Amino acid sequence: MTTSPNSVVRQIHSNKRHSNRIYTVLEYNYIVFPITLGLLFYIFKKAIDVTGYYVSVFEDGWNRSAIVHAVLYGLFLLLQMPPCGNTLGLCLPMRPNKLSTHPKTRRLGTLYVCLVTKGANVQTVVNSVRCWDNLPQRDHPSVRYHVVLDSNDPGDLPSLLPSYVTIDQVPDVVPVKKARFKARALEHFQHKYRFSKEDWVLHLDEESEIDDRVMRTTFDFIERGTADFGMGTIYYTSTNHWKNAFLSAAEVSRLAEDFGRFQLPIRMFRRPLLGWIHGSWILINGEIENKIGWDTDNVCEDYWFGYHAAAQGFKFEWLHALVREQPPCTLTDLWNQRRRWYTGILSFDRIIVRLALISGLLGGLGTFMFPVIGMLGVRIAVPHWYRDFIIFNDAANLHVLLSSCILQDFNLTDLSWISRVWHAVMTCTLGPIVHFVHIMALLSTMLYPARGFVVIRKA
Repeated sequence: MTTSPNSVVRQIHSNKRHSNRIYTVLEYNYIVFPITLGLLFYIFKKAIDVTGYYVSVFEDGWNRSAIVHAVLYGLFLLLQMPPCGNTLGLCLPMRPNKLSTHPKTRRLGTLYVCLVTKGANVQTVVNSVRCWDNLPQRDHPSVRYHVVLDSNDPGDLPSLLPSYVTIDQVPDVVPVKKARFKARALEHFQHKYRFSKEDWVLHLDEESEIDDRVMRTTFDFIERGTADFGMGTIYYTSTNHWKNAFLSAAEVSRLAEDFGRFQLPIRMFRRPLLGWIHGSWILINGEIENKIGWDTDNVCEDYWFGYHAAAQGFKFEWLHALVREQPPCTLTDLWNQRRRWYTGILSFDRIIVRLALISGLLGGLGTFMFPVIGMLGVRIAVPHWYRDFIIFNDAANLHVLLSSCILQDFNLTDLSWISRVWHAVMTCTLGPIVHFVHIMALLSTMLYPARGFVVIRKA
């Protein structure tokens, strides 16, 4: 069903206001979330005092079951790389508006807003481009808007896009050695425009919806920052939000992981963890585009690019603005999407990269395994302080899931409080199942890697 332009415009303005409200909260994340974590720990502990949970206090020191539990629990924490990374990323100061107060130290040549599509999801592309229509920066002399179309048959898409958008159709023959699929399209775009050091490319997927804050953050990053590569937060709220509880819960788990595996290394060390970056809402300096390029046969081309950019010493920074996308429409789409990611990462010739993927998923397994065992009636006796340590970690894992779910829902204007509470309950309930599916997808990929680049369906 086609969405009317007026309704899209109203939705964009409304979501922009909520995006700014979210960052009003995140400006004080180092105060807000430690307090909410402390409250949840207190409530959790009081509830466990009544129910018994799966541990009891053993006052005479350590026993065999407590030692075995501590060894396994410690191993799972270490495998998370870093331990409790999601909680640290949520609670350490973000300072989302810091660049807006810095002086301008760099000149902007041309900013290329680059949306890549196979052309299979036409209405999705049209909806994303409509978000550009009312941007205050739309007529900025340094901004160029491009849709890179990787298809021999453009169909009706060119006639549905506004005149200020340049359509770059990928030719049959592109001078590449290995690049395929999206990497081939990006390599064509890079070859065609040959960026200068003052040029930048804002990479978007076909369903990426941006607003004024995204553009303002982009300009501040370019003109007032010092980093070469930016990556920002993605909320999965544009379409099909909680139409399917499992699929939406899976995206909440991605958002929770964003605070740790993605944000934390960039905010602390100005580089990603072994190349963990998104494929959308990334801002790359033209010098990096030219130096690294996209000529890779890796089906996870974004991870490949991020790994090599970090390895060559380019500096990264987090972009504090929200791009709205949508979750996969079906479980099959989610399964194929995850398998493609895992295939690309496991194809790296660096064993540390492959081990990081495997250990991260196995480390997350401990988050759910021990509470589930407790629900089955297993009880162990541990020292008092260790019991509190276990409860705190379980509360912290629950807290980051709840915080991610609530923040994402806060981006929407038409949700009732009952719906928000229900989403939070389902997120916590389905979290273990989501993680189990991810592990099964990883195991299946290790046995037989994904073939090709499956474009998932968009509503």
